[in-house]
Amino acid sequence: MTASLRTTALLLACMTLSACTTTAVGPSGEQARLLSLADDINQRGDHATAAAMYERAAELTPEDPRLHVRLGNARLAAGNAEAAKASFRTALRLDIENAEALLGLGTAQLQLGEAESAVRNLSKAAPEIDTPVAWSRLGAAHALVGQGESATHAFSRAAALRPHDPDALTNLALAYSLAGESAEAVELMHQVSDSPLAEARHFRNLVLVLVLARETELARSIAIPEMPANERQSLIEQAARIGEIADPASRARAMGLAMTR
Repeated sequence: MTASLRTTALLLACMTLSACTTTAVGPSGEQARLLSLADDINQRGDHATAAAMYERAAELTPEDPRLHVRLGNARLAAGNAEAAKASFRTALRLDIENAEALLGLGTAQLQLGEAESAVRNLSKAAPEIDTPVAWSRLGAAHALVGQGESATHAFSRAAALRPHDPDALTNLALAYSLAGESAEAVELMHQVSDSPLAEARHFRNLVLVLVLARETELARSIAIPEMPANERQSLIEQAARIGEIADPASRARAMGLAMTR
């Protein structure tokens, strides 16, 4: 081969490598830009727009399960549980052991009222992820299928991981109440109401737990900040109606355990 031919071959090889590099880097650069924008928009609370951008990013690298998880979480936050479920299923098809995808799938199923499927998936995800959120969602799923003891165990784990969080303690108190362990429920809600972090929703649940424990007079008289008498009476009447619900799963829904965080 002459020097001229060798130079031409080398140039062609360099051009080919350059073209390949450009092709690989192009989508990656666009994807990085999309993800950065999507993350920023998602943090600002515009979850639907963020989901659209995550979807575009996932189209650029469809075999990356992490992108489908991010898309699923954004869809969940936007209130589109059905589409979120599809995203998490896609992630699991790519990586069957992806615990975050399993948590997302169980959460979507919980929001869609598919409590038995949620229990099956969240039971696998919660021990792997081991966060208060994961255990709380598992607890809610157990409660919605009438498994009070399992719900209490899951909420106990969430509270152990975040012992000063009034939401975690309230969830556990509601689970105790649902399981018929009224003394434990009342004790926990007194602890919650004494916390400087207690908010109006925690005091509403204090009234609920007291009424369900047949401590109605205490519910009428206990000090509750910024709660008018008519609101307190309305809560007491609502709690009394919840106490008349015999089915544990229906009672859990009425108590709001499906909405735990």
